[in-house]
This record gives sequence, structure tokens and C-alpha cells, in this order.
Amino acid sequence: MKLRKFRILFKTAVFVGLFVFIVSFVSGYFSERVKMYVAQKAQLVASDLMSETIKTDVLPYINLDNLIKFVTDDENKVKSIFVNTYQVNQIAAQVSGRLAALLRSFEGSELKSLELPLGIILSDTLFGSRGPAIAIRIFPVGSVVVDVVSTCENHGINNTLLTVAVTARVVFTAIIPLQKNDVEVDVWIPLVVHIVQGEVPRYYYANKDSEFIPHPIIE
Repeated sequence: MKLRKFRILFKTAVFVGLFVFIVSFVSGYFSERVKMYVAQKAQLVASDLMSETIKTDVLPYINLDNLIKFVTDDENKVKSIFVNTYQVNQIAAQVSGRLAALLRSFEGSELKSLELPLGIILSDTLFGSRGPAIAIRIFPVGSVVVDVVSTCENHGINNTLLTVAVTARVVFTAIIPLQKNDVEVDVWIPLVVHIVQGEVPRYYYANKDSEFIPHPIIE
């Protein structure tokens, strides 16, 4: 009689435990925590792949000396800056072509580093990245958008920081069973960073006789 009662209690405990586990698993699987993890993981991996492709397959073959031209006056002061539009278009086309080939190469593939651990589904703080993993597949949505942008910012005293960079944007769909998330990946890689030095103004200070003297002192 006692053995029978023990078996009933044991089966009940197992059933309740299994039911709680299933409910917890399903609730965690469709939680915002999992969606955010999948999106961030896909964004990180895709961004690294895109950046590495641009740095290894495009940048070494760019002639940066002809990308920008500085026009100076008789005193060798920069009066204006020209960006080589023809080369900018070439760079954009090369980056677009290499990234398009990259996207075709891993479209829908299961990358080894792109996985959702079981521990994240149950509890990211308690189990972390432990347990078996579910593969995350990514698909590019649309085409890659590439641009070469230039910016000028104030830098120090009468100096200008000139930056010419290549940007790329791709929208991916990250898929795990019964779920999918759209992820936008932006890549920004500088081509040229140059400080254009301007004329530094003279500073004046008042001495004890209340006279304003330039610093440094002009002979």
C-alpha cells in the first residue's frame, strides 16, 4: 500500500515537474530575452563578417593618395579640399560587390558561432550559455546599401578633423524554429582621417601694469 502511494506521488511529482518545465521553456522561448539575444547575436556576427570582408578584400587595393586633394595657397595653408568623386564611386562599387558575394555565400547557412544556448531560454542569469544550442539561420533581406561619406568637425583650436568613411547597411532576418527577427546591420569603416591645421590665434594676457601683451611675444 505504501509502495503504491509512493509511486503515485512520484508520478505526480514527475508530471508536475515536467509540466512546469514545459511551461517555463515555452514562455522563455518566446520571451523578449530570447528575441533580443538572437537579434544581437546575428547583428554582431554579420557586422564582423562585413567589416572583415571590406578590410581584407577592398581596402588594400584602394589608392588613398588620390582620394582627396588639398589646395593650398602661397603660404602652404589649406584653402579647399576636393574629394575624388570617380574613386569614391569605384570604392562604393567594390564594397557593394564584395558584400553581395559575402551575403550569397552564407545566406541561410548555420554558422557555428551563431547559436542560441538552451540556458538562455530558461534563464540567462542562472544557466547562462550552458546546455545544447539551437542554430540561428540568417537571410539577407533586400540588397546592401553602400555609401562613402565625408565629414568635417572642429578639432582643437582652428583645426578641422576630416574623415572619409565607407558605410554599408544590410537588413537580415534571423530565424530559429517558430520565430524570426529582422535585424538591421550598419558598418562604418574610416578610409581617411586627417587633421587640417588652421592658423592658431595669438592669445593675450594682462600683466601687472594692465598692458595686454601677446603670447608668444612678437619681436
